Amino acid sequence: MKKNLIFAYSFIGQIGLTTAIPLVFFGLLGRSLDRKYFPEHHYLFFGGLVLATAIIYFAIKQLVVKMLKQFESINKQ
Repeated sequence: MKKNLIFAYSFIGQIGLTTAIPLVFFGLLGRSLDRKYFPEHHYLFFGGLVLATAIIYFAIKQLVVKMLKQFESINKQ
């Protein structure tokens, strides 16, 4: 029971980091480039968020597959 709880908290933390890091990085990058090249518009900011969303999708997909394999191995023990 304790291993499953630790596993769940680990999974939640990894999903949080996998989501937050690309959103913050590409959001800030797009914002700073918009200020420099397109001061009246937010093209690169929204483009960065779309790119971050695509990266997050594939990263979480890989993470879930990896975690499912770990979860099965924990439950077999």
